[in-house]
Amino acid sequence: MGEVEENPSEVRLRAAIEAYHASALAFAAVKLALPDRMGDRRWSAAQLAAELHLSPPHLFRFLRGLVTLGICAEHNDGTFVLTPLGRSLAAGSPSRLGEKVTIVVEQYWRPWSELPHTVQTGVPAFEAVSATDIWAWRTENFRAGHQFALYLAGETFARAGPIVDSLDLAGACIVADIGGGLGGLLAAILQAHPEMRGILFDLPDTIVGAKKFLKSHGVDKRVTLIGGDFLAEISVEADVYVLKSVLQHWDDAAARTILESCRDAMPKHAKLLIVERLLPEQALDDAAAVMADLHMMVISGGRLRTLAEIGGLLAQAGLAHRSVATAAGLSIIEATPSN
Repeated sequence: MGEVEENPSEVRLRAAIEAYHASALAFAAVKLALPDRMGDRRWSAAQLAAELHLSPPHLFRFLRGLVTLGICAEHNDGTFVLTPLGRSLAAGSPSRLGEKVTIVVEQYWRPWSELPHTVQTGVPAFEAVSATDIWAWRTENFRAGHQFALYLAGETFARAGPIVDSLDLAGACIVADIGGGLGGLLAAILQAHPEMRGILFDLPDTIVGAKKFLKSHGVDKRVTLIGGDFLAEISVEADVYVLKSVLQHWDDAAARTILESCRDAMPKHAKLLIVERLLPEQALDDAAAVMADLHMMVISGGRLRTLAEIGGLLAQAGLAHRSVATAAGLSIIEATPSN
């Protein structure tokens, strides 16, 4: 019998199905501390196993798996060396890929394996596997919660340039980052606008870790930290309020409540800038946005929205949509109180 021929689409799908191999290998490398311990020297599997107290024959096979991903290189004498790509998994790497793969495997794999549960019931799969929602889980599991907050702040700060350049902050003295985590976006705004002061508003358990992050970027003395719950009240007075990638984590009822809390806090002259990735009208117009929407569905029960859907929520919350700009694949929607 001849070989079964797969068409190119089937080959791509097969590769996507088997992609968990790569995630598992990268995750294991990080958990075993290989990117941090290997450094620039060559190692035999036996030497590295002795250093890390691992099984030499199993480590040898594992290292060859890393070679297939380009994380390690294999030499003719049977030794292995970490590649530049492998160093991107080390602690402190600007890429933060080590942090990302740890979060993906430890926090997202099991919920995504229960995707059918969400499609059947409408309940986030994260709640099915953890018996609590993602917010409570990250509070109860402080290490994992802080790791996520630190990763998100670092990523936001690193990619904030185009967003900050596109924010209309003319005439603003105080900018409030609502649900801003450890302050990644606020730090970037204040670095770009040294005359401004900032307010960082988030849950008390989150805000407690923000001072160190803000200090590391030299803006902590210009930031007021306020702990609270935006589903209850936002006790903040500012010229500009920013919601970056906040609404997508919540269903429509909660998103409307967040917008209402912003409206109730805003002075008459203030404006709200909503920074969100919009859902495309057709899936292939922005496949990454569609996947992000599914991720919200599985993890938090939230959703990405079209511009029209966000406009509808704004109107229900007593806010008027004024303009929209785009930056780094995100949309910046300006709104003001409608009365």
